[in-house]
Amino acid sequence: MKKTAHIILFFLAVVAIAAMAAPGEQSLRRKARYYYLEGARKQAEGNMPQAYEYYKKAYMTDSSYVEAASAYGMNRLMVQTDSMQSGRQLMRSLALMRPYVEMYPADEYESRSYAFVASRLDTLPEAIRVYERLDSLKPGNGMNLLQLADAYMASRQPEKALQTLDRFELTEGKSPQLSLKKMSFMLAKGDTLAAVAEADTLIASNPHEPSFRILKGNLYEVIGDNDSTLAAYKEAERISPDNGAAKLALANYYKAAGDSVAYDSKVYEALLSEDFELEDKLSLLSEYLQTLLDDSSDTARGDHLFSVLQEQYPHEPKVLDLAARYSGAKGDFKDAEEQIEYAIDLDPSNIEYWGSLMRFQLADDRGADAVATYRRALQHVETTDPLRLMYASAATMAKDYGEAEKAYAELIHSVLPGLPLTDSITDSRTRTQLSYDGLTRMNSLYTMLGDMYYTSGDLDKTFKAYDNALYFLPSSPMTLNNYAYFLAENDGDIDRAEKMSREAIDQEPENETYLDTYAWVLFKKKNYKEALEYQTKALETAKAAGTAENAEFYSHLGDIQFMNGQPKEALENWKKALELEPGDALLKKKVTHKTFFFE
Repeated sequence: MKKTAHIILFFLAVVAIAAMAAPGEQSLRRKARYYYLEGARKQAEGNMPQAYEYYKKAYMTDSSYVEAASAYGMNRLMVQTDSMQSGRQLMRSLALMRPYVEMYPADEYESRSYAFVASRLDTLPEAIRVYERLDSLKPGNGMNLLQLADAYMASRQPEKALQTLDRFELTEGKSPQLSLKKMSFMLAKGDTLAAVAEADTLIASNPHEPSFRILKGNLYEVIGDNDSTLAAYKEAERISPDNGAAKLALANYYKAAGDSVAYDSKVYEALLSEDFELEDKLSLLSEYLQTLLDDSSDTARGDHLFSVLQEQYPHEPKVLDLAARYSGAKGDFKDAEEQIEYAIDLDPSNIEYWGSLMRFQLADDRGADAVATYRRALQHVETTDPLRLMYASAATMAKDYGEAEKAYAELIHSVLPGLPLTDSITDSRTRTQLSYDGLTRMNSLYTMLGDMYYTSGDLDKTFKAYDNALYFLPSSPMTLNNYAYFLAENDGDIDRAEKMSREAIDQEPENETYLDTYAWVLFKKKNYKEALEYQTKALETAKAAGTAENAEFYSHLGDIQFMNGQPKEALENWKKALELEPGDALLKKKVTHKTFFFE
């Protein structure tokens, strides 16, 4: 929008014009000017909704006041409603801006803004007309030339676009950004030779700059000339052997080519390079470490890289944070906690680090420690919903159910104050206050609340919380699944449980947890044959997803097989379940006596 200096000049110009106008017109202009200046003031304060209303009043009061019309038109473009963003209304906003640009064509800011909007509304001839006029009035202005070149290119006039960029280069000099733009225009018109020649010209301007050769390699990659791509990247590395960007370019090349050995070697070299920005190193290291973890590779190389990185950046919390996440991914929660604690010592105001520490403690089944961490964090940071949600999980794990309930209540009431936790929500208007995302959030919170109540042993509150969860989102598969399973486990309404569980797997037929629940509900209904079918599918699905290390899957399968007259197979699966849950007394009893027991 217009700067303060513009407003003052416009104000003086309007005063001069108003002096020659009729009394009634002067009165309207004064009122419009007042609204316009109030809009400018509100805009300077950052209060855009009020600025919009004042600009609108200014225009409605005096539609011939071009400054107000332009400001109103520009602000209309920012009103995010479907009606205001329709093609017809967008063109009206553009039309409101035009009179000012025609009256003051040399105003670069307003002319460029108008032309930019015109180009985005597919009125390219109008955009080019204004850019060309501005170029004639302010020749050699770099910003004008760049936008004019883009407009020419968008209107499929590549020759004019390139000529305009050449003029820009005469004024501003050669740069990699400009060469990249020129090469993209040349490639768009199919002139690969010209694009390569432009890359060579850039290299000739500074033959010892490796990034220019990397840019040429990128160009060859786009063209599809793999040999030339590799040669350009290698040349960049030859010129600057310690250049991290050159090594990264080579690493990405080898990765795309499927040469894992060469990729591993170049990544390793890049990460050990001193000539590489920390943010780039962290990004690359994160990807590299994930490769090691996914391939079950020897992680000693990753450990060594961290030691080197910490020598390079001994007091950098971001390095410690990544080291902690790496240890956590390996299952070494003790080391993960130690690393993130160091990061917290260096940057205690970073809420993400506190959240990471709580996650490591929860993953290590140390709910009480996570609770203590949350309370310590509050001495340094303002809590957030994700942190409070972790606190609720930690309190549940620590069996501090009162604190967990309090945390869930705070989360629920932050969306809709005064809602009951377990009393039925009956007012249908409650739902209408929320967007779909809001409904989903409330459903999740009440479902988690129900899970907490179940863990605490309060079945009555469990089912009431689930009812409220379904009030907000009746088709939520997770709520339906959990509700159905707990009903089946506790001799509840088994027919309702079957209906809900069936609805959950109809929505997600490949969800192993939902399949397991449905099989268990069928088992409780003594429909053993169909239960075996679904439990077998649940385990097969879990194995395919890599989530089969779940004692409950094998325990349920054993029970169902026993009831289907397959005691030998049942015993094998009970043993597998016991290996995963060696402290389960009921499983021990089944394995020892080789028979099924309800309790």
